[in-house]
Amino acid sequence: MKLAHRLIRSYALYTLGFLAFVFVMGRIERVTGPGMWIGYVFLFVPIAVYAVIGLLSRTSDLVEYYVAGRRVPSVFNGMATAADWLSAASFIGLAGSLYATGYDGLAYLMGWTGGYCLVAFLLAPYVRKLARYTIADFLGTRFSSNLVRALAVLATILCSFVYLVAQIQGVGLIAVRFIGVDFAIGIFCGLAGILVCSFLGGMRAVTWTQVAQYIILIAAILIPISLIAHRDGLGWVPQLNYGNVMQRVETLERDVRASSAEANVRDEYERRAALWQSRID
Repeated sequence: MKLAHRLIRSYALYTLGFLAFVFVMGRIERVTGPGMWIGYVFLFVPIAVYAVIGLLSRTSDLVEYYVAGRRVPSVFNGMATAADWLSAASFIGLAGSLYATGYDGLAYLMGWTGGYCLVAFLLAPYVRKLARYTIADFLGTRFSSNLVRALAVLATILCSFVYLVAQIQGVGLIAVRFIGVDFAIGIFCGLAGILVCSFLGGMRAVTWTQVAQYIILIAAILIPISLIAHRDGLGWVPQLNYGNVMQRVETLERDVRASSAEANVRDEYERRAALWQSRID
């Protein structure tokens, strides 16, 4: 309980400091106007905070390094997991996928969400039961086979490499967009930040930096949504007004279906489909 209370107090102060930082930067930008230096501050201050947390969490204990001592409170463990889920792939990629493809982009969302559930329910309890740290170590022990262990290592490296490429691509794009540096330099800075945050403290450092990252990410998602919803008359908590939103969407869809322009487009597509079908036949 003492650890949980200390964590709550520390991250509450961190949250207040982050909100104050955003407010002060917003006031400065309103007075002085936009500038490239603001992008540098917004990018490097969080990285510096993560680096400090990583340095403070450094450890040489094996259990602390691999599983954070198995004493992370469940709420904070969930926040760290959510921060991993709300990474560059989802924070940037999912938003772009939904914007570009509509409902089809939800397949991407369901894919990694289902993967998390499978790992949490089907693998994690047994890894913990055998007191192993990695999937490869667990499978090698479970089946008493070095071949299975080697195959698990190769699969882990392959999946991690593909995922890491997407993450680093996101880091480079963010650096180019916010501070205008070269893409390669942005990737180097991102990798350096990751190294400082995780190398010295392992899972212990990663967990506490992920909790700090979760607070920033969830604020970056919910605050703009609340502002947009309030502007559109849905209140500050739009999640409570989804029923009204669905009624408005239904009304708009009904108006679209009844419009003559939509009917002309539908007739044109039906004519083209019939033409192609005749060619196929």
